Amino acid sequence: MKTNIALICVLNNYSKNVSKMLSDKLDMFYADMEDMIEYELIDSKHILETLGDKEGKKFIKKIETDVIKNVSSFENTFININPVLLFSGRNFSQLQKTCFVIYAQISPKYFDARTKHNGDVIPADITDITFGERDKKYVEKADVVVNCSTLRESKAVKKIMSELNSFLKNMH
Repeated sequence: MKTNIALICVLNNYSKNVSKMLSDKLDMFYADMEDMIEYELIDSKHILETLGDKEGKKFIKKIETDVIKNVSSFENTFININPVLLFSGRNFSQLQKTCFVIYAQISPKYFDARTKHNGDVIPADITDITFGERDKKYVEKADVVVNCSTLRESKAVKKIMSELNSFLKNMH
C-alpha cells in the first residue's frame, strides 16, 4: 500500500514551498530529495575527487537511485522531488511503488516568468530537453496531474488537496 506522496514540478523553489505547506497540512514528515542526496554526497567528496568525470557521474547517479529507494521506503512522508532525478525510468518506478505521485503542472509562460523573476533555476542537464517533452513524460507517469499554471503557492496547495481527495475517493 502506498503511504507516501511525492510532488514533482519543474519549478524547484515553488515545489519546495508547496511541498512543505502540504506536508504540514497533511501532518506528514517532509523530505526534500535533493537535500537528502546532497547530504549523502557530503561524505563522498573525497571519492568524487579521485574519480574521472564519467565515473563521477555514474557514482552520483548511483547515490541518487539509492537515496530515492531509501526515502521512498519511509512511511507517512511527503517527498519533494526535483523531476531531473526522475529521468531514469528506474528512479520513477521506485518512487511509484510507495508514493502517490502528484505533478504540479505549469505552463511554459508561467515557467519562464518564474525562472526570470523568482530565482528558480533550470538545471543544466535538462536544458536540451524541451518543456513539452518533460511535461508529457510527467503527465504520463503521475497519478494526479494538477494544473497550477497561474497559481501562487497557497492556492496551489488548496487545489492539490482537492484533486488528491478526489483521486483517493475514486480509488475506493
